[in-house]
Amino acid sequence: KTKVGSMIKSTNQQNMPVFQCMFNPHDVSLITCCGSHIFKSFRVAESNLKPLAPMLGKRDPQVYSCHVWLPDEKERVIVGTDQGELLLCEGGELKTTLTSPAEGVSIESILPYSKGFVVGSDQGLLSLYEKTEDKEYYKKTKTFGIENNQVKVRNLAIQPGEETLVCTLENNQMFMLSLSNSELMKPEEMNFEVFTQSFHSQGITGMDCCIRKPLIATCSTDMSVRIWNYQDKNIEQVKFFPEEAYSIAFHPSGLHILVGFADKLRLMNLLMDDIRAYKEFGIKGCRECCFSNGGHFFAAVNSNTIQVYNSYTCENIGNLRGHNGKVRSIYWSPDDTKLVSAGMDGAVYEWTMKDCKREKEHVLKGCNYTCVVSTPDDHSVFAVGSDKKLKEFEDQAGSAQISKEFDTAPTVLTQICLPNGGRTLFAASE
Repeated sequence: KTKVGSMIKSTNQQNMPVFQCMFNPHDVSLITCCGSHIFKSFRVAESNLKPLAPMLGKRDPQVYSCHVWLPDEKERVIVGTDQGELLLCEGGELKTTLTSPAEGVSIESILPYSKGFVVGSDQGLLSLYEKTEDKEYYKKTKTFGIENNQVKVRNLAIQPGEETLVCTLENNQMFMLSLSNSELMKPEEMNFEVFTQSFHSQGITGMDCCIRKPLIATCSTDMSVRIWNYQDKNIEQVKFFPEEAYSIAFHPSGLHILVGFADKLRLMNLLMDDIRAYKEFGIKGCRECCFSNGGHFFAAVNSNTIQVYNSYTCENIGNLRGHNGKVRSIYWSPDDTKLVSAGMDGAVYEWTMKDCKREKEHVLKGCNYTCVVSTPDDHSVFAVGSDKKLKEFEDQAGSAQISKEFDTAPTVLTQICLPNGGRTLFAASE
């Protein structure tokens, strides 16, 4: 059974955070830690941590973002600051300040390698430092930038053979840099390659699966729309837009997507190397849209109204009005003859597409519904909302009535999904 060997309070009186702790690879009894206005060293002795004299002397405290012990030098440690300074300490004292990767740009990660060390900074910068025999100790040889990723380089890792360097960024992306021919690289060129594939850098606002192809479409607040292949486990297309998307729907054919932006709803074609809009609709901030199962219709939420269009002619074939609050969820019946909706007004409605009229309804005041689905046989409807209950509705005397209730407290379910088999219901919470 493991237990705490020794413990000491390393922060100052303001309880500033500690970012990193490291052992000296040549002396495991020597520990250093850095943080906000903190850089301290300790000696492990008889199950106690004894503070040592400050390595940085009487230097004014600042944010020390990262540090690293150099394996080739027994008592040499490099410290990086949020102002872009690189401090070299040796033998327990500050020796010199090295050339900054970029003045005023914070240093986020440092990694040693055989020739010296690598520094990852803010603004997507990565700098190589090599050992010298003069008083400078180390000189900066090259600085590379990652195009379109001017963010913090959080972590660095290098292959044992030191041929490839991998870095992770603050925006959730991973890149690799070949070091085997770094002498020939030009700093002004893009020398990085995406490691595995790119990912959304911010929250995902919409997702939909294609019925006939192994594809998923996602949109995000990072202003990108991405098409993923879940069979091959890779990303097929990425397109950035001037503004973020709120919702997305995938046509069953896998050839079109519907995306709701702040200004308009756009119907787009998926081409070999592009995602191109071919029709725009005047629906602002559409947060729910959905193609019918056959793909010949699509429905889009416009505040309290659901607008239904023909997918091929783009003609508005009907407007479903009746909700007194924002519509949060829409769901097509398996045969596309009906549409179920739920909203913030506590109403669950079933609409017929033949005449675009409301056929069944159930209103529960005070419940903000977030998701509704229908069973494959179209006999029951399930809905979840703010009242922490999963409800099943069935047709009774021509109206929708609650037949079953499942208490989910204290969890608030926000989304539910019912596969075509209809035997298992999946639910997600906040």
